[in-house]
Amino acid sequence: MLINYKKEMMHDSTMPEYRDPAGAVVAGAPVVLRFRIKLENVESVYLCLIGDGFHEDHLMRREGDAWQTEITAPSIPDVYWYYFMVRVGGRLSYYGAAAGRTCGIGAVYSAPPPAYQLTVYDKGFEVPRWFQKSVMYQIFPDRFRPGRDSTARQGIAYHLAKGRRAYLHDSWDEEPLFTPLPGETAYNPCDYFGGTLKGIEASLDYLKSLGVNVLYLNPIFEAASNHRYNTADYFRVDPVLGTEEDFRSLCRAAEGRGMHILLDGVFSHTGSDSIYFNREKAYDTPGAANSPDSPYYTWYTFERYPDQYRCWWGFTSLPEINKQDPGWQRYVITGADSVVKHWLRAGAAGYRIDVADELPDDVLKKIYEAAKQTKSEAVMIGEVWEDATTKHSYGVKRRYALGGILDSVTNYPLRSAMIAFLKGQSDAFDLKHFLVDQAANYPAPLYYALTNLLSSHDVERVRTALSARIDPHQLTREQQASFVVSDSQNKKGARRQRLAAVLQFCLPGVPCVYYGDEKGMTGFLDPFNRAPFTEKAPYDLTDEYRRLAGLRASADTLQTGHVVYFAPDADCLGVLRYIIGGKDALGRPAGDGVYFMAVNRSDAHRLVVFDFAGKHSLFAEADQQSLLPLFNGTFTCLLTQKSFTFIDALLEMSLDPLGAVWLKVA
Repeated sequence: MLINYKKEMMHDSTMPEYRDPAGAVVAGAPVVLRFRIKLENVESVYLCLIGDGFHEDHLMRREGDAWQTEITAPSIPDVYWYYFMVRVGGRLSYYGAAAGRTCGIGAVYSAPPPAYQLTVYDKGFEVPRWFQKSVMYQIFPDRFRPGRDSTARQGIAYHLAKGRRAYLHDSWDEEPLFTPLPGETAYNPCDYFGGTLKGIEASLDYLKSLGVNVLYLNPIFEAASNHRYNTADYFRVDPVLGTEEDFRSLCRAAEGRGMHILLDGVFSHTGSDSIYFNREKAYDTPGAANSPDSPYYTWYTFERYPDQYRCWWGFTSLPEINKQDPGWQRYVITGADSVVKHWLRAGAAGYRIDVADELPDDVLKKIYEAAKQTKSEAVMIGEVWEDATTKHSYGVKRRYALGGILDSVTNYPLRSAMIAFLKGQSDAFDLKHFLVDQAANYPAPLYYALTNLLSSHDVERVRTALSARIDPHQLTREQQASFVVSDSQNKKGARRQRLAAVLQFCLPGVPCVYYGDEKGMTGFLDPFNRAPFTEKAPYDLTDEYRRLAGLRASADTLQTGHVVYFAPDADCLGVLRYIIGGKDALGRPAGDGVYFMAVNRSDAHRLVVFDFAGKHSLFAEADQQSLLPLFNGTFTCLLTQKSFTFIDALLEMSLDPLGAVWLKVA
């Protein structure tokens, strides 16, 4: 890196004065880029725009103290990259993104540098509005609410009759098993608590009172395990949970309350104990492992028939699907009564696609199109653990974030960033950078539909993550089971969780609450994060979640309004949401409004100043000028009833230890 020019060259991709528009753009859109140089003898400045099989060099022209060019975004949706090439006094320098970032203020380099990201997405990319305005609640069906009939016991009997291990707990208050059953040598997730679809239906009024309007259910189809990610029959509800009619009844009851049901689509693999593979011979009809003449034989890839076959991550109980097989595609996706279409017609509002990276983009696109053809407002969420715009899997660049393939992805990166901030492993400046980068790099339709989760069946519960000072991946199951979170740790974890929830509900995207998090349930990794729902956990936050969901539902601004992030010091983060001119961040008609939220992760009071007249990433100058007159006067926090005063667009405030503020400004 050349340090000579680090103060003389400047580009900030998140500031409209340097890049307009500052965020992701639709294919073919005009983009103005500016580069400032405080040097004499500047001979030339080039903008270098690159992509897969794509390279354009644009000579920039001088406009006052800046060099400028206007480009047309490429016509093919993709993630592109750019940097600047500067010749000064016969010497060539480069300006690109700072180390570790793809946005913001850059740095000077002596060779082609790390580049800035320019996301170009499909101009027809739209996400159903109902989803972007929702609050989601994830349910692990066996562990949410028990039925009041014999459904679960009859289902257990069904599985036992097929030769499967199935154990029904005597009490809802017992702990999940984590050791082998008597007579077995390996742990088998075959213990059940008897949660049913009817139990979920009976709980809809409670969920509605929480402000929930989307239920995401972990797999419900027949399978030889309690998690059901080893599907046995896509067309049959697992009898422990109920019947297809029970599912249809649940969907009707939910719809009557303005709620939607999303299913877990596990299409990357099936169970070996399934009607399709039938290794365990539990079914009378031949599966792929029983005969090459099976109609399902071509679904799988055998290396040595029948014992060696391609399986998911080496688990022989999860034979992997050949996703390009025409027969599988007809059965699951494209057929008149395919799996995807059948359950949408039965009442589902969409799918969360399990391990979306295991499915090629062309297959995901077919699932997306089949779903939209069946139900135009269906929603498709992809399970993605990393940045969805730059993801590569199996050596292939993924384009599922750019429109026409997925509507949303699971926002695990946000979860990690928030937990790190609240636990002191990073600071507010780091979290602000992360939030700005996501806002700048994700297509707006996707950004406002991100599934913002804090817990799930695959990670430790947020209360545990914010209470315990240990990485659960370093613990055995036995150690996780015996680990005790002290009362003082849990109390502090609850206060941190409240801050996490405030952020979760005020940020763009769809907040997703894992069942029982509102009650303060704890648990490390599987199976401890999948305990039965309880109301007995200490430091219950149900009323807090209910209040936050109500606030979010009260204003278009808090759902699809523009966002600006602030970090006045290392411990405090501010979030401004606004709509002016009757249109939201997606250009759709919406009610005007201005809200400001702030959190303090410190154990001490923090006196901080928020400057709304200063320069801020992604804050359009015209919007800022329109809003400035509003930042005067005294406003009452909707969470604490304390008053705070703006003076000439400055807000000096004392934030309580582990405290939060939620202000309605206009």
